[in-house]
Amino acid sequence: MKILAISGSPRDGNTNSVLKALKEDYPNIDLKLLKLKEVDLQMCRGCYLCFRQGEDKCPLHDDRDKIISEILEADGVIIASPVYCIQVSALMKNFFDRLGFYSHRPRFYDKFAMIMNTCHGYGGEDAAEYMDKILSSFGFNNVSSVVLEYLPGKTPEEMKMENRKKTTEAFETLLARIERGERNTPSLGLLVPFKLFKEVSQLDKDVMKADYEYYKNKGDFSYDAKIGFLKKALVKKVVKKILSKYA
Repeated sequence: MKILAISGSPRDGNTNSVLKALKEDYPNIDLKLLKLKEVDLQMCRGCYLCFRQGEDKCPLHDDRDKIISEILEADGVIIASPVYCIQVSALMKNFFDRLGFYSHRPRFYDKFAMIMNTCHGYGGEDAAEYMDKILSSFGFNNVSSVVLEYLPGKTPEEMKMENRKKTTEAFETLLARIERGERNTPSLGLLVPFKLFKEVSQLDKDVMKADYEYYKNKGDFSYDAKIGFLKKALVKKVVKKILSKYA
């Protein structure tokens, strides 16, 4: 089994220490630690070309596609970030921004993800919630999430052991889901934007060229998922209401 751990920490502190320990605890798992601070991933310019014309039109030429390739080669990923100002680190936020086109054109439906945050007792849940939303929009099947608390000074051994236990439990959950290969059931939070982007892409095929090509042969979702009649009707109603604002 191959796991890719992507760390958004700008330093080798708690976040990277936990991931290193996890690698040591599971010698039979091919776990690779990718530190965003060590790769060439330039700041997103917000030009919107990746959304409108396609990710290949991005003016930045760096390690973005190499990182994507590593994600695609892995069976599962761990997305880990320290919490700064009640949110993920700047490195992690830029990583999400650079892959933002996947919110419009999800790709990782066959990938399973574990979310990990380290914090000093505040903001962890907020950051974890944000990470869950953005990774879900990219298509990931989020199966576990863990918030690890550390003291600003020296953290007691009991707290470190509790963090290690929580990390192990979350990782075991990830491994078990990968073995089962069971995808998450599409929620309204995924179905609504899917149908919305599909409808918008058909309104102007030239402006939203990449989206149009992605959605033109798709049905109610990116893959053949069981979606009930009532859920379909509700999604249609919500999307219609949203689009009416721009009619």
